[in-house]
Amino acid sequence: MALRIHFTRDDLLRVSLGDGVHPLHETVLSLRVLQRRRPGAVYGSWQRWARRRVPHSVHPLRALVPPQGGCPDFLTPPTLDAYDVDVGVDALLHTPKQVLRSELREFTQYTGKSLPSWAGSLAEGCPQTLEAVGGALRDWHRTAIAPMQPHLRERTEAARSSAARILLGEGLDALLSRLHPTLRWTPPVLELARPDVDGDLRLRGRGLRLVPSLFCGRAPVVQPTSDVPLLMFPVCDDVIWTPEREPDARDGAPGRTVAALLGPTRAMVLLGIAEEHGPTTTELARRAGVSQPTVSHHTTVLRDSGLISTHRSGTRAYHLLTPLGARLVGQDRGQTSGQRAVDP
Repeated sequence: MALRIHFTRDDLLRVSLGDGVHPLHETVLSLRVLQRRRPGAVYGSWQRWARRRVPHSVHPLRALVPPQGGCPDFLTPPTLDAYDVDVGVDALLHTPKQVLRSELREFTQYTGKSLPSWAGSLAEGCPQTLEAVGGALRDWHRTAIAPMQPHLRERTEAARSSAARILLGEGLDALLSRLHPTLRWTPPVLELARPDVDGDLRLRGRGLRLVPSLFCGRAPVVQPTSDVPLLMFPVCDDVIWTPEREPDARDGAPGRTVAALLGPTRAMVLLGIAEEHGPTTTELARRAGVSQPTVSHHTTVLRDSGLISTHRSGTRAYHLLTPLGARLVGQDRGQTSGQRAVDP
């Protein structure tokens, strides 16, 4: 049993490496891990930590995200800014009614299970039901994914750097051959061993984007979107780091107090500028796990607030703290700026 991904010449020219994890995909994939009876050594401690924190709003989502197998694609819509969970949720809220109906029908046929009564209004595109689903995804991301943001960045950046070195040094053939043990590259077909799937995916010139993932499990996960299909490959083979406790703004640590004041992503951008002298917009985007346009928006707000200054050299913009910004993060008192902001 396997999923066979067929490449054309154009597809090979359009294989790309994602900039980092897709937060909405990780949010949905982690819901699968949350429900597994035997998550394994890698996810066991994370599951115990996360189960104590599940918001009430998230429980209905389990009907759409079973512990094994697939889930409706509209939960992880393709967007121009795949690295911002809010953009992804906004795209979900605008899913056409015919797509909702079709994917829910296919999902019930695939799983053989009946959906709860509220799924009927979801299939009809009821705005209140869509808002509830989008809000639940935001709540779960804030609870289970955002506190792990530094760990996510560390793991995925290491995996991405390793893949990039293979691609640049040895070529695409070597990268596809060594990306993961469950993948077998026999040009022009990439075969993914799957116990539950026997089928073919023809890329038809769209290419394939390789995206690192912490929660996809022991094997890659494929999302055959109409845009550029995604192949999310595992980046973790040991125990996942779990926050010992929830961030508490009362502790007074710079990352927490600034996050409480500015919001998590903007605080992460500001503290990224504090930790590195003159980072570029690209570097801040990679560090925060969001897109460059998102970082540009946040740096504009920070600059207008007098917390940073921006200097340009050619096409690059370099960002520095102002004295006011330095005071806000405590650097004027000689405090260490090694702590990073995390989403509450």
